[in-house]
Amino acid sequence: MSEAALKDQSINRGFLFISFGAFFIMLSLATHLPAYPHMIAEFNLTPGYAVWMQLGLAIGLTGFQPLLGWIGDSFGLKIVILIGGIFMVIGSLLVAFSFSFWVLVLGLFFKGISGAAIAPSGIAYAGKFMVGTQRAKAIGTFAAFITIGSVFGPIISGMIVDNANWQASFMFTAVLGGVGIALFAFVPHVKVPARKKLDVLGLAFVIILLLGLLTIPTFINSFGIESGMWIPSLLVFVSALIILIFVEKKQKAPLLDLKYAVNRNFWVPTTIAVFIFLGYTGIMYLLTFFVQNVQGKAATTVGFLQMAVFLGTSVAAYFSGRILKKLSARTIIGSGILVFASGIIMLNFVTLTTSFIYLFISMSLIGIGVGFQTPAVKGLIVSEASIERMNVVTFTNTVIESLAQRMGASFALVAFSIFSASGNNVGAVVSTSWVILGFVVIALLFLPLIPRTIPGIHTGEDDLLGTKIIPKPLKIEEIN
Repeated sequence: MSEAALKDQSINRGFLFISFGAFFIMLSLATHLPAYPHMIAEFNLTPGYAVWMQLGLAIGLTGFQPLLGWIGDSFGLKIVILIGGIFMVIGSLLVAFSFSFWVLVLGLFFKGISGAAIAPSGIAYAGKFMVGTQRAKAIGTFAAFITIGSVFGPIISGMIVDNANWQASFMFTAVLGGVGIALFAFVPHVKVPARKKLDVLGLAFVIILLLGLLTIPTFINSFGIESGMWIPSLLVFVSALIILIFVEKKQKAPLLDLKYAVNRNFWVPTTIAVFIFLGYTGIMYLLTFFVQNVQGKAATTVGFLQMAVFLGTSVAAYFSGRILKKLSARTIIGSGILVFASGIIMLNFVTLTTSFIYLFISMSLIGIGVGFQTPAVKGLIVSEASIERMNVVTFTNTVIESLAQRMGASFALVAFSIFSASGNNVGAVVSTSWVILGFVVIALLFLPLIPRTIPGIHTGEDDLLGTKIIPKPLKIEEIN
């Protein structure tokens, strides 16, 4: 076998181990929701305390992604994904054997860090070591793997909780974390040119900024928007953002790559993703209230509808990665937005007697729309990033998308509450859906700024007709 073939095999084998390991980690991350009511009851607390559990998980998912990106660029991606597996095991065991509620929250925080380490890993790997068709397929495949894990997680967890107890569910995720570690151990270690000095000030203000932002919806949900309890969090967020920008501009090796953040291939697709994810996550929370509280149906119905979303996202992402090389980025992203919008429009006309099939089709379209555009968005994100900063770039993009999803969920809850104040809950669902459609319109306004070709996947306009690119292999001496 030729040396070039051996190089390619090593890269592809490493990607497969990352993808399969990520599947088990993301499946583990999606198992906590069915156990929430039982966990709250265990400590004799009111349902309102669930917001602190969600906050712990969200801070883990977002607060440490810039640090994990720096670790990946300074020590190699393999270290990061192993950290992800280890924190899944530790976090799951802390939750399963928690002797107090706040230990349980700490465990969920550790599980969040695990997800933060794994979610961008496949994109960073593909952006660093693959080009052309190989990169496009890899991005679509990885997006499919991590999404399909979210499909099965709640179902498996619900079965374990019903037939055993909620602690057994987290013991199960600890085992899955171990499986992830075993798979990640086979990923080849790639040497980095030089270790960079950690931007401690940047890290501190990133965490403060995210704490301020994430606690805004937490306090609104807990105390109401009229209480003003969320205003200090808003002030903390704004102050930390201003100081962070000033600090990062002074750093020689900043934690956040602000120079690349203003690159059109980063900020335009990221902005589009933010508005789409606001609606994507928001509509799932809105649907939960509509199906259970308005239509009076069982929670199982919500589970099947969420399965429609995640299955649509997974299948569409996989398929989109296969055809991305032949179509322009603008066509892929625009088509995804329009399919997503068609699902939202269907929800604008729901009534008290709307059938399950109608809702299933609507949620499938929403999932397909998001999944179809994901490979193009991720491909653009990494298209002009420096190889030495690839992890920082991908992790920064993921933390922004994670924040958008968190804010989208909170927005849906607050909007539904405001619109339902008149007593018309069906009307509240419809009105909230129309607001989400407004986010879609804003996302479409940025579409003309998307370039037709994606550097690293397309070589030029002619490439859209099907010109093949030979993948650039990793140097054999760099693989241990």
